[in-house]
Amino acid sequence: MRFDPNNPRFGGELANLTQDEIQKRILGPPYYASELIDSFVQNGFIVYEPLIVRQEADAYVVVEGNRRLAAVKEIISNLEKYPNRHSDLSLIPVLTFPEGASTDRNDIRIYLGIRHLLGFREWPPLSKAEFLDREIKKEGGLALLIKEIRITKQQIRRFLVPYRLLKAASAKIPSGEDFWVLGEALNRAGVKKFVQLDVDPGNLEILDYNRTNFRLVLDDLYGPRDTSNKRDITAKKVSDTRYLSTYAKVLSSDKAAKVLHSGKSLGEAAIYVDTLEESLKRLSKLNKELGLLIRKITVGRRGGEAVQLLQTYKDFDSAARAFLKKNA
Repeated sequence: MRFDPNNPRFGGELANLTQDEIQKRILGPPYYASELIDSFVQNGFIVYEPLIVRQEADAYVVVEGNRRLAAVKEIISNLEKYPNRHSDLSLIPVLTFPEGASTDRNDIRIYLGIRHLLGFREWPPLSKAEFLDREIKKEGGLALLIKEIRITKQQIRRFLVPYRLLKAASAKIPSGEDFWVLGEALNRAGVKKFVQLDVDPGNLEILDYNRTNFRLVLDDLYGPRDTSNKRDITAKKVSDTRYLSTYAKVLSSDKAAKVLHSGKSLGEAAIYVDTLEESLKRLSKLNKELGLLIRKITVGRRGGEAVQLLQTYKDFDSAARAFLKKNA
């Protein structure tokens, strides 16, 4: 039984590898098939979750279950470590597509699409995007894909647009980083406007975009490139998807975007898009936090500097409260 190097789950990363090389890659990150080994050793293979395979000449190629196959092969090839598991893993249940079936055939494509795009067994978002990008180019295109898999055009767009934009820019996301962050960002009007993204509504191909601004967005989401051309994820501006709305607001303002890309943090840049009301609320919150901080660090200190700091804060607090009261 053979692995399928072109399985959409792998996003094309294993296409040119040998079967042994694929085995090693699937066992490690980001696929972690090794995590299945302990379960198989303790419980055996789960018979109601057979591998899905297609017949190809005198071999069977795995359509569904490459990670499980990698775990089984690892156990069988290391019997000295797992002596009691050879008998029930040497024969495992499979369901077979007929000879000649392939991912070009509707039966397998529909199976993979419904099972993985609609959530029965989740693929990573990048794998979903790679699958959709490949399938939409076949005869029938977008309309047939929507009909067969029963997925909406908007759902397809959320995967394809960021994927195709990365391809157009010849850019990659750092290993282990979430592709979906870019997908969620591009759903924000402020980000799309900043990138000047133009997408063909018919086939969802990228027509045009601002290359400089898109590079800035990748730097913000995944970290700028260092001297070795690797992204420094510790320096990314958006540390969590919760801040994407704020990020989109910042990019929608030329002044705030300029501040952000001059080296300031997202929070600092956001000040430049706050309304007066939002700025007043921010001042009130920061003033309270500043008061708590100063009281904490000066407690028990009787030196002149501590006394001066407390007095200075009291003067500031008095002025801030008066200003907030007048302008509320």
